[in-house]
Amino acid sequence: MRHEALAVLLALAALPAAAGGFGASQAGTSGGGFLKLGADARAAAMGGAVRAAVDDATAVYWNPAGLAGLRYRHATMTHGAAYQSTFQDFIAYAQPVDPPFSRTGGRERDLQAGQLGAIGVAILYHNSGALSEIDNTATPTGGRVTPQDLSASIAWGGTLARGLDVGIGLKYVSSQIQGRAETGAVDLGVRWRTWLPGDFPYAASLSAQNIGGRLKFHEQGDPLPLIVTLGQALKVAKSLVATLDLNAPRDRSPYPSFGLEWRVPMQQGPTAALRTGYDGRLDVGDSGGVTGLSLGAGLGLRRFGFDYGWSPAGGLGSTHKISLSCRF
Repeated sequence: MRHEALAVLLALAALPAAAGGFGASQAGTSGGGFLKLGADARAAAMGGAVRAAVDDATAVYWNPAGLAGLRYRHATMTHGAAYQSTFQDFIAYAQPVDPPFSRTGGRERDLQAGQLGAIGVAILYHNSGALSEIDNTATPTGGRVTPQDLSASIAWGGTLARGLDVGIGLKYVSSQIQGRAETGAVDLGVRWRTWLPGDFPYAASLSAQNIGGRLKFHEQGDPLPLIVTLGQALKVAKSLVATLDLNAPRDRSPYPSFGLEWRVPMQQGPTAALRTGYDGRLDVGDSGGVTGLSLGAGLGLRRFGFDYGWSPAGGLGSTHKISLSCRF
């Protein structure tokens, strides 16, 4: 089993070379740019560096291998208000898969080795706001268009061997300006969980998002924004997790992102978290001002969670994301 997983890891690592045309020279050549904007508030607060640290329904977006860590049914929804009147909505649901004729019952239980991982579904919707329509001579026509994008995903993740998780996701992508373009894509992920000397929990992941598919309007078609990411997560203290993602996108130079999450010690009952991060995808030279830094917080009460993430983009403005979640 470990040899099979190693083969998957090597295949994912080889994707940039196999696909060709990776790097800054390909800037502006990908379609479906909304697929790069993230999903939930926790990740937004941590600079998007969560691919080795997700273990709930948001793994459908970030890394399907993270579904292997699910121990309960989980539902979440996020609304993100961004700059220039754009907004984004994300909704996801995931649950463990019971084997046929299983007698395990109840709620929120530990998975047994014979169980079949977890399955999740997610919808990501992006609205770019109303734009004035102009003709090919730059003359306003008096009309307005509202570009909209949507992706719908289904994913599975499970433990292949002790500490070794794998996952796969299938994705439908639609983009509409006046006409509509549609395509499909695949997400793949592998995660290895272990303990470093000194009893520090550590996870490393390798994932590839948006494999295959082209959005084609009329005669022009553009590939989806393929990105290969090496993720890491280390629990450096009882309440502190540090994450680092090294990203290799098809349409720009590689960049790092990192995050910190501190689970605030509280009395029995509610839980709280403070988060910060940096997203290297956002270049200060592109927009000026504060760019790349992110902040956020979370609050949990019994089975319900509330998270907020803030990420500025210099002169363009800021993105605010709010997530509500429930485990049951």
